[in-house]
Amino acid sequence: MSWNKEDLSNYNKASSPWFHTYINGKVDIGNKIGDSEKISLHPWGMYKLVEEWLKNGSGLNPEQKSNLIKLLK
Repeated sequence: MSWNKEDLSNYNKASSPWFHTYINGKVDIGNKIGDSEKISLHPWGMYKLVEEWLKNGSGLNPEQKSNLIKLLK
C-alpha cells in the first residue's frame, strides 16, 4: 500500500514511499515501489515506533485517538 501525498510531510524525500503489513505482525516500509531495499520491522519494532510516536505528541485529534484505543481493545 502506498501513502497519499497528503499523508507525507514537507520533508519527505522518498519518490514513491510504500508500506505493507503482514498477518504475522511484521511491517515493511520502502522508499520506492519496486525497489528491493526496505525497512522491515518485527511486531515489537512496530510497537517501539508507535509507542515513541505517541509519547512525543502524535498530533492526533480526539476521535483518532479514540479509534486507536478501540482497535487495541
